[in-house]
Amino acid sequence: MGSGLMVRLLRAELRKVLSTKLWWALLVPAVLLSIIINVFGGLFTAAIPAEDGRLPLLLGSLAYALGLTGVFAACYGVVATAGEFRHRTITTTYLLGPRRGQVQLATMASCAAVGAVYGAVVAVFGVLAGLAGDAGTAFPGGVELLAVSLIGMAVAALWAALGSALGVLIGNQVGGLVGILVYLLLGELLISGLLNNSDSDTLPRLTPYLPGNAGDVAIYDIPAHVLGGNEIADTVVEGLAGVTDPPPWWGALLVLVVWTAAVAATGWVVGGRRDVT
Repeated sequence: MGSGLMVRLLRAELRKVLSTKLWWALLVPAVLLSIIINVFGGLFTAAIPAEDGRLPLLLGSLAYALGLTGVFAACYGVVATAGEFRHRTITTTYLLGPRRGQVQLATMASCAAVGAVYGAVVAVFGVLAGLAGDAGTAFPGGVELLAVSLIGMAVAALWAALGSALGVLIGNQVGGLVGILVYLLLGELLISGLLNNSDSDTLPRLTPYLPGNAGDVAIYDIPAHVLGGNEIADTVVEGLAGVTDPPPWWGALLVLVVWTAAVAATGWVVGGRRDVT
C-alpha cells in the first residue's frame, strides 16, 4: 500500500514538472553557459601545447560547466517546492491523504530527476561545443568524459533534491531562492576563505566538507588526475575548489548526500508542523 502510494505521488510530481515551464526555463541558460564555456575550453585545448601532445582542457571546462549546473538545479528545487507553499497548492495535496513526509520525498525525487536531466543535457551540449572548438586535436577519452558527466549528473541531482528540501524548510519562494544563491555564490566563498586563512591546522581541512565545495571536489577530481597526474591531482583540486586536503570524488559525493539528508530531515520536522491552510 505504501509503495503504491509513493508511485502515485511520484507520477503526480512528474506531471507537475512537465506541466510547467520552470524546468526548461532554468535549463536553457545552463546549456548556453555550457556551450560558451566549453567552446573556449576546446579553443584553449587547440592552442596550448603539452610535451606529449595537447592537454585535453575540455575535461576541465566541462567540469566547471557541470559545477554551475548544480546551482541551477538547486534553484529549481527551491522554486518548484517553495512555490507550492506560496500558491497554496500544497494544501490540496495534503488534503488528499498522504503524509507530509511522503509528499516531501516524492517532491525531492522528482526534483532530483530534473537535476540529473540538467547534468546530462549540459554535458552533451558541452562535449559537442568542445569538439567544435578544438576540432578533435586533443579530445578527452570517452571513459573520462563519461565519468565526469555521470558525477556531474549526480551532483546536480543532489543539489536539486537539497534545494527542494530547503524549499520545504523555509516555505518561502523568494527567501529560499535568495538564500541559496547568496550562500553558493558568496557565503561559502567567505566561509572557506576564513577557514583557509585561520591559524589552525584543523579548520582549513573542514572546507571540502561544506556542501558547495563537496560538489566541486567530486566534479574536479577526475579532471585533476587526468590533467595534472596523480602526483599533483590533490593540489589541482585544492586550487580549483578552494579547499584544503580534499577527499576523493566518491567521498565528496557522500558528503553532499549527508548534507541533503540533513536538510531533508530538518525540513521534515519543520514542514510537518507548518500550518498550510
